[in-house]
Amino acid sequence: MKKIITFIVITITLSSCFKEKSVKPKDLTNVGDTFVAQMGPDYEQQLYFNMQTAEFVSQNSRFDYDLAFDCDPNKFNVWLNGAKLMLCAQTDKTNFNQITASDTLNKTWRVEFGYGLSDSNSIGNWGNYPSSFNKVYLINRGLNIREESIGFKVLKINDFTTGYNISYANIDGSDLKTAFIPKDPDANFVYYSFTDHAVKKLEPFKDNWDLNFTMYSTYFYNEKLSYKVTGVLSNPSRSQTYLLDSTSDFSKISFADVDLSRFNEKRDGIGYEWKQYEYGEYIIKSSKNYIVRSNEKFFKLRMLDFYNSDGSKGYPKFEYQELK
Repeated sequence: MKKIITFIVITITLSSCFKEKSVKPKDLTNVGDTFVAQMGPDYEQQLYFNMQTAEFVSQNSRFDYDLAFDCDPNKFNVWLNGAKLMLCAQTDKTNFNQITASDTLNKTWRVEFGYGLSDSNSIGNWGNYPSSFNKVYLINRGLNIREESIGFKVLKINDFTTGYNISYANIDGSDLKTAFIPKDPDANFVYYSFTDHAVKKLEPFKDNWDLNFTMYSTYFYNEKLSYKVTGVLSNPSRSQTYLLDSTSDFSKISFADVDLSRFNEKRDGIGYEWKQYEYGEYIIKSSKNYIVRSNEKFFKLRMLDFYNSDGSKGYPKFEYQELK
């Protein structure tokens, strides 16, 4: 149990090791429309932006759920909530009663990467669909808004009928619950909360947004560190993004600069690297130029700021313009 506590403390410490402070934004001449994603100083809000209608269409708290279930008719991925720095470890056991606290030790804990590819999915291949391998997964539920550990669950994905059938419990097997999560053809994902024991439809219709401003998880290989970052993810159903360059004059980028071969399935084409942490500050790399495809419309985009007029963090400002 001491080792479990140590693991939790290390996770909290690593997640909290970088702290931001206010920095005065640079003055820039805008050529497109500018918007601010009001995530808040704790980055609590996840916001969805429609580039074609130029509006935020929905938002929710990043603490509203634990699992996201793929709604694509040909996909059966189950994703962790990376905005809470959730982690997963697979056991070789098939019964909750076989799990003890020692099973949390000496495991390979996998983070949920923000690029959203099936081959890097934290839970991974849980069955020969629609049948399950019946493996028990250890779930570290991540951190709450105070950067405290939320605790552990054990999870089984039992099978897929007309939806996902799951069972979950506390690490000692107590408080056993079952749930059925149906697919929603109008959404990318349907969500589930271990706290509320409830199925939730949090994101807007999949044909009504392009960019998601959110915290998500990544892994720094040099530091061997799982970490939460704040950035921008794309809609896997209708939007793709890529970094054009950091040298072009934003005002002069035209449709002729779009390279269709550079679009790919990764959701973090914009990501978080438009800012850099230096000596307690986040410095915005406004020279980074991004291209966004929304269905068959194309846009150029750049990030302008991370702070509001009061110097509070958590207010990413961006500028974009349609390319015709």
